[in-house]
Amino acid sequence: MFDALITKLKAEPKTIVFTEGPDARILEATSRLLAEGIMKVVLVGKVDEVEAAAKAGGFNIEGAQIVDPETYAEMDAMVDKMVELRKGKMTPEQCKANLLKGNYFGTMLVKMGGADCLLGGATYSTADTVRPALQLIKTKPGNSIVSSCFIM
Repeated sequence: MFDALITKLKAEPKTIVFTEGPDARILEATSRLLAEGIMKVVLVGKVDEVEAAAKAGGFNIEGAQIVDPETYAEMDAMVDKMVELRKGKMTPEQCKANLLKGNYFGTMLVKMGGADCLLGGATYSTADTVRPALQLIKTKPGNSIVSSCFIM
């Protein structure tokens, strides 16, 4: 089952955004994904912190894109899109404050086409990982429930 998935991903690598860039477990996964050519990787976090954590852990993350929400060039467009999606439930200031958090920022990267998928939950709770997805991406029409899982 996994061999077929890996073969498919290698043929057409997707981009995954990891919301907790400096976490050692995320950096290890990033190193492995990049070394095996399985996926393109976006790490959310302060560039110097992510790079220092990777160096300290001995993880090669060359080829990963590191994005700091505080210096993201398209933040204004992201805020505008999030205000639109939240339909008056959040002000631009509230949206920006949330987008400075990796879980919301990563979700909006997916929503706006900057990544194909997201993985979070290394340091965020399940609720804090799923909430942004439900608020911004929503469920598929006709579906009213969600679930999550992970495979180790």
